[in-house]
Amino acid sequence: MSPSRTLAERFRTQRTDRIRVDGNEVVSVVDLILEPTSAVELAVESQRDDVEQLFSIRSRTRDVRAVGEEFDEIYDAPVELIQVRAKNTTTVELVGSDASDTLLQLWNGWRIDTTDHSWTGNSGIVVEDLTPPEGAKLRFRMWCSDGLGDPSFDDLVLIVTVGDRIPQNER
Repeated sequence: MSPSRTLAERFRTQRTDRIRVDGNEVVSVVDLILEPTSAVELAVESQRDDVEQLFSIRSRTRDVRAVGEEFDEIYDAPVELIQVRAKNTTTVELVGSDASDTLLQLWNGWRIDTTDHSWTGNSGIVVEDLTPPEGAKLRFRMWCSDGLGDPSFDDLVLIVTVGDRIPQNER
């Protein structure tokens, strides 16, 4: 990789969401096709401590609701895009009456002062498949590089687990 070309420039000039870096496939966003009853748990495994790390969750076809201890009023109602400070475990549920599968997208970001950033500089994600625990359908690790400095895919590390939503009365 040319040191003068950032990952963002490579994604843009190659018109793709997947590139190869040092033998690894790097993506700009993780797309998941989920069944209507799916829930997604995102657990922060590690993160850079000198820059506030974020992760974003978006559904283009359904509303999403985040369940976690850090959310304030803005997340009480279903929204299309949720941006989360990376520090705890968050469960994401699809909401609405649509009975069809939906596309859920995940990507990383970072905050400098009061400004949120994504998809710039050397931002990218390496996805590592993991064995799902009993009862889950899918599990993987997201190794995220924020856009600052050289690519470093340990700026934010998330474990993502997909399973069926737990009914309210069983929580």
